[in-house]
Amino acid sequence: MRGIWQRLFQEETILSGIVLMMAGISPNIFPAAQAGYAKMSWLAIWLLIPSLVVLVAVFLVAALRHQKRLINRMMAGAGAGLMATFALDVVRLAGFHLGWMPGDLGMLLGVLITDRFMAGPSALSNILGYTYHYWNGAAFGILFAVLFGRKPIVWGIAYGLFIAAVFLMSPAMQATGAGFMGMAMPMMPVTISLAHLVFGSVLGYLCHKWVQEDGWLFHQTRWSNYELSRS
Repeated sequence: MRGIWQRLFQEETILSGIVLMMAGISPNIFPAAQAGYAKMSWLAIWLLIPSLVVLVAVFLVAALRHQKRLINRMMAGAGAGLMATFALDVVRLAGFHLGWMPGDLGMLLGVLITDRFMAGPSALSNILGYTYHYWNGAAFGILFAVLFGRKPIVWGIAYGLFIAAVFLMSPAMQATGAGFMGMAMPMMPVTISLAHLVFGSVLGYLCHKWVQEDGWLFHQTRWSNYELSRS
């Protein structure tokens, strides 16, 4: 317990806490908009963009301060989350084309971000929607890697299924027209769960491969792969 309190006020822990807070903003914008707190276009301008700026600033500070563990986790998590989202989309788009999903999530996100829900999608809204969608995947990867470090693949699977469960219970489901937990479309929860199972599997595998050290946020192992590679 004393070790946790000691690490709580260390520079790396403070920077990691900022990273976790900023990376956690993006995945919550869509549910917050659907819950009626504000338009997604407003949240994107006043929360999403500033969070990206702060993340870049923290990354630069961590690089200047030689916080190699945090740098490794941010880069590995973002890359793994991005690749895992590509894998997720294989399942999601297959479900969409089979009629198991009511719409294309990327296009929906785009019209909400650009405030074009009544006008319909455009090339710009689709680009922004999918950019936001893939950044969400990267953000989830950063959250996982910074908090947990290198863990067995099963951790990633559990993490992916947890994200699926939260999404199914969130107000965001109302925007798809499938109702609470997707009850109006029985195959939708199956598709979402399977897609996030794939997401978690890829995320867990890549983080296990790319993250250099397995201590969680408040614990650093004595010998990290990074340190061994330098010796």
